[in-house]
Amino acid sequence: MNAMAVISVIITIIILGILYGRMVKREIPEPVGWQQALIPIAIGMVSFPITLPFSMGYMKFLSNDSNALKLSELNFFQALWRDLILAGGLEEIAKLLMILVILFIFRNKVKNVYEFILIGACVGIGFTIAEEFSYGSGEDANILSTVVRMIAVPAHMTFNMVMAEFLGRARISKLSGKGSPVIYYLLAIIVPITIHTLYDVTTAFNSSLMRGELKGIIVAAIGYVCLLVYEFVVLIRCKKKTAVFCGMRTL
Repeated sequence: MNAMAVISVIITIIILGILYGRMVKREIPEPVGWQQALIPIAIGMVSFPITLPFSMGYMKFLSNDSNALKLSELNFFQALWRDLILAGGLEEIAKLLMILVILFIFRNKVKNVYEFILIGACVGIGFTIAEEFSYGSGEDANILSTVVRMIAVPAHMTFNMVMAEFLGRARISKLSGKGSPVIYYLLAIIVPITIHTLYDVTTAFNSSLMRGELKGIIVAAIGYVCLLVYEFVVLIRCKKKTAVFCGMRTL
């Protein structure tokens, strides 16, 4: 791991730590205990390595397929499908599994939707830290790549905050008998996958960008801006509605 990669990991931990620490302190009437606040982050880190066998297996399949196209040769829909398999879909499903594991472990302690959201944030943080370490093991980390990745640092955290909120709403729907929890379960996986995939297909899976075309650069810039707006909206909404989420009892 080179110096820029180490800096990237440290900055990532600091940024996410500050954001999450403030979220924990805002809970009403009092914050969760340290075990419920921190253990889910460690469990969330597992969500990254469990994606590797599947992504590596798919990449091996592509390398053995003489008809498989390189990323720079894909059209939009081909890139969208490949991203759904390798990143957007695979990663969000892995993180959903970890959220469900954590909810089972703390099934007698998670008492409101806000605590569901905190668990979602934890898994996203854990995934991001593990992912940063993985990227840092390469030798291509530089100032530009580090700055670009810093823009997306809260992305996984916010993807899974939204995912966990829907899971919490599903729990309330099930307990109250009002509405359909199935709809919330579907939204919990569809919404994060959609946002994640659309972001990736405009940036990391942008074939026009890989070819150095101007339209690819413009699309990537739009993708980054949209992600920033999305991150701010999710984080600010969570802050403003903390009392509401805390009042949505799940026990």
